[in-house]
Amino acid sequence: MRKVNLAVSTIPEFKSTGSHPGRAINNRRKRGAWIGVFVCEIGRIGTRKRGTLCGTGLKKRVTTQSDPQLVEPDIQIDHAALGLWKHDQLANVEALLTGTTPKSQKLEASHHVFATRALVRARLRQWDAAIEDAKKSIKIQPSVIGYVAQSVALVGNEERYKAYRACDIAFEQFRSSHVSFLLLIKAIVVFMAGEHEDAISRVDDLISMIHFNSTCYMVQAYMYFLLGNSHMDRRNFQDAIQSFRRARAQLHNHTSQPPLVVSLITGWKFDTLGITIQQQLCEALCAAGHAKEAGEVVLETVNIFGKEVFTSEATTKWLSDFTRRCLVIPGCDGDAAENGSKFGSPIPSALLKEWARANLMCGLWKDALTATVGFTAARFTIYRALCEHLETINRIFDASECFHEMVQELAGETDTQDEQAKWVLDFRLRCYEKLERVGDAAVDARRHDDAILHYSAAISLDRNSSQDLFIKRSKVRMAKGLWEDALEDAKQAMELNPLSPWGYENILIEWANVNLMNGLWKGALSAARDFKVPRLTIYRAICEGLETPEGIMDAIHCFHQMTGELALETIMQAPEAKWVLDFRYRCSGMLERAGDSAMDSQRHDEALKCYSAALSIHPTNTQGCFIMRSKVCMAKRLWKNAVDHANESITFDPTSPRGYETKRAALHGAGHYEDAIQAFETMLSKMAQSPDPQIRERRDQYINPSSTRTMIRKIIQRTIRHSPRVLIDTTTGRLHDKTEQTAAFMSLPIVNELVSSMTTRIDRSRIKSEVRQFFRYVMLSHKWEENEPLFQQVIHIAVYDLHNSPTHDKLKTFCNIVRDAGFNWAWSDTCCIDKQDHFVLQEALVAMFKWYRGSAMMFVFLRGVHTQATFGDLVSSVWNTRAWTLQEYVATKVIRFYTEDWTPYLNLDTFNHKESPKIISEMEQATGVSAEQLMGLCPGLSNIREKLRLASTRQTTLVEDAAYSLLGIFSVSGIPAIYGEGESALGRLLAHVLAGSGDTSILAWTGQSGGHNSCLPAHITVFNQSATSHHPPPIEDAEIEKIITMLRTSAVDFDVALKLYDRVHELPAPWFAASRMKLPCISFKLPPLSSDRTRSGRVYRVDVLAFGVVEIKTRQDLSRLNSLYLVHPWIDTLLDREDMQSGAFVEDDIAEPFSSDTEDEDVSDEEIEGDTIPRLRECGSPSSPVRMDTVPMDRETRSLRLIARLRQPFGALLFSLVSTRRRSVVYRRIAADSTITVQLRENVPLSDLLDNVTCDLGRYLVSVGHWHVGSIFY
Repeated sequence: MRKVNLAVSTIPEFKSTGSHPGRAINNRRKRGAWIGVFVCEIGRIGTRKRGTLCGTGLKKRVTTQSDPQLVEPDIQIDHAALGLWKHDQLANVEALLTGTTPKSQKLEASHHVFATRALVRARLRQWDAAIEDAKKSIKIQPSVIGYVAQSVALVGNEERYKAYRACDIAFEQFRSSHVSFLLLIKAIVVFMAGEHEDAISRVDDLISMIHFNSTCYMVQAYMYFLLGNSHMDRRNFQDAIQSFRRARAQLHNHTSQPPLVVSLITGWKFDTLGITIQQQLCEALCAAGHAKEAGEVVLETVNIFGKEVFTSEATTKWLSDFTRRCLVIPGCDGDAAENGSKFGSPIPSALLKEWARANLMCGLWKDALTATVGFTAARFTIYRALCEHLETINRIFDASECFHEMVQELAGETDTQDEQAKWVLDFRLRCYEKLERVGDAAVDARRHDDAILHYSAAISLDRNSSQDLFIKRSKVRMAKGLWEDALEDAKQAMELNPLSPWGYENILIEWANVNLMNGLWKGALSAARDFKVPRLTIYRAICEGLETPEGIMDAIHCFHQMTGELALETIMQAPEAKWVLDFRYRCSGMLERAGDSAMDSQRHDEALKCYSAALSIHPTNTQGCFIMRSKVCMAKRLWKNAVDHANESITFDPTSPRGYETKRAALHGAGHYEDAIQAFETMLSKMAQSPDPQIRERRDQYINPSSTRTMIRKIIQRTIRHSPRVLIDTTTGRLHDKTEQTAAFMSLPIVNELVSSMTTRIDRSRIKSEVRQFFRYVMLSHKWEENEPLFQQVIHIAVYDLHNSPTHDKLKTFCNIVRDAGFNWAWSDTCCIDKQDHFVLQEALVAMFKWYRGSAMMFVFLRGVHTQATFGDLVSSVWNTRAWTLQEYVATKVIRFYTEDWTPYLNLDTFNHKESPKIISEMEQATGVSAEQLMGLCPGLSNIREKLRLASTRQTTLVEDAAYSLLGIFSVSGIPAIYGEGESALGRLLAHVLAGSGDTSILAWTGQSGGHNSCLPAHITVFNQSATSHHPPPIEDAEIEKIITMLRTSAVDFDVALKLYDRVHELPAPWFAASRMKLPCISFKLPPLSSDRTRSGRVYRVDVLAFGVVEIKTRQDLSRLNSLYLVHPWIDTLLDREDMQSGAFVEDDIAEPFSSDTEDEDVSDEEIEGDTIPRLRECGSPSSPVRMDTVPMDRETRSLRLIARLRQPFGALLFSLVSTRRRSVVYRRIAADSTITVQLRENVPLSDLLDNVTCDLGRYLVSVGHWHVGSIFY
């Protein structure tokens, strides 16, 4: 980019050392302190002689070794930006500079760009941005322009002292090259800061030091000029006059070009400063009442700046306006005669001439004429001069007006002298021709108003020979729609020349055509009233002219007016009868197409008009229009009108199915769904009976309403299949089974709406949405109390009609709240289960978990918790101790807790209390389980031990309920509920769970054995113990690797280890049948025991070769028992295996009944009733357990890991061998009061153990040695 360096190397100076205008020495004597500082600044210019400057004033011009020169610094900027900057297009300059700003500030050249942009942004009053740019420039490389920009920006931001400091720093760094310029800039900054006298004095002293530099004079003149403007704003006119005169005096010392750099920095316009000062001085003198002196300044201005005054339009207008305002020339305004002239009398003729000249230059010929009132020249000469001048500057219209005023003022004087008469004729002819040409040009440019104006002016000059101008003006007025004026011009033209081809009828024809083109057919018809043509022909021409897509509606209106005026019977007998029929047919088709297009664009009003117009012009083609008009009304939701139009279509053609189809849609939109279905069935019947095979084929595209109803019933069955058998209707308070629930839904208006809306496709997703919304139910969770309303009591009465009692009121309030919440169904275990029906009871016990999981919400009623409940009351509530409430809380997704007066617990305002931090905290405290685990429990055979532990903390009224309350949690369906069986219920449940899962952690307990099987406990409370007390403790990976390494280096017989591993690995899974269990384990036969008696029972001790001394605490007498064994049943732990069904806590969602890919397909009954039903995916199922090794590795490593785990302590189970009545031998577990913890000795050789090991997978173990591996029956 080419740069321009702006610099002034040497400024011409005045050599005179005398006084100069505007020094104001007296004022400087009052600023001695400032001059002292100024001395310090100037003193650095050169070697200062003693006594050259003093603190009281300037005594002698500074003499230095070399006189300082005012050298402006360089501003590097390209030509384009400089041109824009000169013309004050600062925003464009900033954009250009921003585009050229270097990306990296490390480039030395970049400081010029930042400094220049800082100056521009300061001019734009963007002070902060300017300061930032200036800092960047100085940081990269200090420069004069950088400091100047910083100083100007700071003073603009009202930080004057920082601005002064920036000037001082620049002076310190660049005093050898730009000292005078920096002193001048500081004076300007001081002036900008508002210290005007101080700034002017600084420039004054600077002038005397650098030999009266011209730049300093101009800057000081501009300061005086700005100071004068400030006085003018404050209406201090005398001070303003003084300031402007000082400015003018200083400007007289200026002999060179204006300082460009200073002008760019400050925005001061030095090139027009002289004439601007003169103008402001005139304004100040006039405002102060010195009009005569102001007039003298005006004349002085014209003499000095004559060329500049009259070449500048703005200055010329100012001269004209100022002279008018200040001097109040007689005759130029209404008050002149009364008030006289401010200037006095007589007004100088020189001033009048200049005013006339200025007015004439501005085209204000009337003011110029007023200025010549006192001239001695003849009025004709003055008028002639004005007219010719206006003609010369192409103000031909003003020239014609001036000519008319001359003729009016001078009357017949111009006709008496031949020379004047000749000039008048010549001027009139010239103006006439020029006005006509200007008018023609305006017509070509479609400037009709200008054309009419100039044609009118030309006609006024010569009315008798203006026939062509009348015709031209008539046409222009027609183009503007001024028809009456156009007709008048046509009459004038015909009067001038009756044979002219352009006349009155031409205007009428043109008027008719224009109206027809604009769709104003009535105006066209009116224009043809005098035509000598038959009316039918005129109507036909107008109708055909309007027969376009845009004018078709007007064509129809014109056609109807024709038939009304001429009578349709007469028209049909005329030769144009065929045209009438064709026209009606064409218009009907065009209107239907226009209506269809408008309908597609949703311009319903327009479409309705088109279809109605088509019906009005061609009534024999009505069905399609009636149907479309009905559709338009449906789009506008005008249902009644839509039904009426559909009925009209059916009346026109009762055999057509289209009318019935439209009627169905209209009735459906109106909400008359039953009538809509009936219309739809009629349509299907008409289609089946139609002789047209295509219509009969189309019948297969539609869905019969009965099919839709069938699908609705199937979806209902699928939806409520896993919901409670009986629910309470919250509206009526009556109990409804599933058949009655289905009937309730089928009686709703929404069913007819669904059937009516699904004509070609069954929208299963919508049906499912409506069905699920309707069948949402809310469950009640509470503690049973006395006199609860039972099924037999409520089956024949509404819940709301029950007599008042605490339990009845609880149920009624529950139903009321559910109903008010927008739910149709409620469920309570008190009255919604027929407990006398064993099948129903069994179904409820097993499915209750799923019922709660499928509910929309559950309300928990906290009896005993009052309104003013505090945090912790839920933990201690009776509800939180019951066994049944565990699965209710775990299963339900949305729960709301209520106190005993049915107010929200703790006044919780969240929709789902289960997600409330307070509820979560209390439930964690109550169960000892984290919220994530508790909310993640799902039905099935997963996390068995954790579920049993949670259940062990709960209470039940009946012993059996401890087991039955877990049927849903374990998803067990093969166990019948037998109330009265006592603790056997728990045994049957645990046996089923163990057989289905293979989870031997169920055997990890101490206490009392149950009657169902000796391996299973009598009470569920034993599971409150930790199962880890029996299992071998886990070994860290690093530790077990260390043990394996030691075993590999020891004298271990790997063959024996492998045989032992294979034998243990081949053990089968646990198995139950007929209360007998087959348990894979490792058994150790015990030698005779010794015993001690304690208060809580007996303590037996035995010295076992494999374990050493073992202590057994039990309430049973072991002295009479033979063949006692300690059993190690934790095979999975020994083999590093885990149960595939005992995964982490899992939350399963309800599966969708339909997948997305079958949404649009027909679904058979088998699919409806099959696996696609909504169900809970269980975490485990009562099938054969599946085990897998946790870590893949070789057999040798596995055998060594087995040996390492065999030597870990574990909780052994105690068994005895007993005989039965059938003379068979079985093993029976002896319950211990505490865990029997044992550990295999290190010195037991594997070879000795293997020799004494035998595995009998039959009835019982045959013991040969000290320990045995196999399966035993219990």
